[in-house]
Amino acid sequence: MCTCQDFNASEPCRGSLTDWPHLVEQAADAVCRELMIRGELLACEVAKVAAAALPPEVGHWLLGRLESLGWLDPDARVPFDVLDSPACPPDLRDGRRELVRIAVFGPPGEGKRSDAKRREAVFQQRCSEIMRETRNLESLSYAAARALGHPEVQADPVLYAMLRAFISEREAEIRSRAQVPGTAEDEEAEVHPAARKVPEFRLPLRERVQGTLTKLRLDLEGHLTNYNEAGAEDVLVRIRDLRKRYPGHVELEVVERCEEQLKRVGEKRDLFRTQLTELVQQASEAIQGGNQKTGAWVLRRLSAIHTLLPAVLPEDLLKTLREGILRSGERQERHEAARNLVAREQVVGGEIKRLGAIIHRYHKLSQTDSVDRGVLRRAEEEYRRAVEEVRSHNDDWLADLMIELDCLLEDLHGPRDRAEAQVDKFVNNVRLALHHMREEIELIQKARAASVNGQ
Repeated sequence: MCTCQDFNASEPCRGSLTDWPHLVEQAADAVCRELMIRGELLACEVAKVAAAALPPEVGHWLLGRLESLGWLDPDARVPFDVLDSPACPPDLRDGRRELVRIAVFGPPGEGKRSDAKRREAVFQQRCSEIMRETRNLESLSYAAARALGHPEVQADPVLYAMLRAFISEREAEIRSRAQVPGTAEDEEAEVHPAARKVPEFRLPLRERVQGTLTKLRLDLEGHLTNYNEAGAEDVLVRIRDLRKRYPGHVELEVVERCEEQLKRVGEKRDLFRTQLTELVQQASEAIQGGNQKTGAWVLRRLSAIHTLLPAVLPEDLLKTLREGILRSGERQERHEAARNLVAREQVVGGEIKRLGAIIHRYHKLSQTDSVDRGVLRRAEEEYRRAVEEVRSHNDDWLADLMIELDCLLEDLHGPRDRAEAQVDKFVNNVRLALHHMREEIELIQKARAASVNGQ
């Protein structure tokens, strides 16, 4: 029995006056029972359920201390190892530590579907043994001790609390029967003790219905975890049917909670798909900006999500998203190829214009009598270099240019008729420009020859 004194948030009692293991057991039993009924609890609800199972002064101290630490706030983020680390408050490092652990984090062993299935199997097995071996309170005591001492039960506080609750119900049932004097079964046992037959074991209806409901809820959670709405809908139909057949053993709140879980999963799936679409858009923009690494990462990420959650990202949707990213990459490649093609045309076109301007300028200066000799000499030097370059731009150079532009056209992918027509037009313009420059060079050469002969 708890004999603590002066429990409050600011001045907790001394641990030596309190049977902390017993209080921890009480709190864990209460939380586990509430979890079995409601299926899930919020963090603040776990603390309230645990505190309600304790003596009033202990419960008030527990809630007050957790509230003073800020651990009951809806947005509180309590580190999972805070009670085992140096950050643990000094007044919680004795027997109170495990009680606070139950109130803050709930009983251990929650969350893994495989563990829950194993727990249910062991629970049914131990219950069967208790029912088969129990005839009175004394035999119940032996059977209960053996069941609670099982290694798996000792290692799982949730399973331990489930069995304790079942044993309590069995004890209440035996006591109620004992209050009814002289049943036919007892009289037969007194006359023919050896003739008593051990009845075939069968759990009470409530336990059987609750066991079926637990299995259905586990199946529902499994489907919801994988966003398998079709499978979850089928399980929900079976839960509703179980409620119709046994309304006294399956609470309406349980069915409504399952329906709400399915609704939330549908909303999460839609939100997840929206986020996937936004992620693909970001990848497309990154690729168009030349960031190929981001696009490749998103493609790998989509494949991983499809493998882990095929219900959220089915094959057809994965194909659509992937094609969108690849099309963005192709557009980027086409834009890059087009930019390279235009840049090369601009370089060659600028070079041709420069040579034509040098030749034409010298031609005009050579026909002017009042030009400065220094200016004319510099223009002639530029003209001679330009002539050498024009001579190097022969048919072989033009053929190489056409091959280079064709290679750039290959990188455009897809329809390119318009680009080919533009390239053909550009090559013809270059050919005509070179032809005009050669004609002008020839005129200059003739004029210089005539000038020399005239002298």
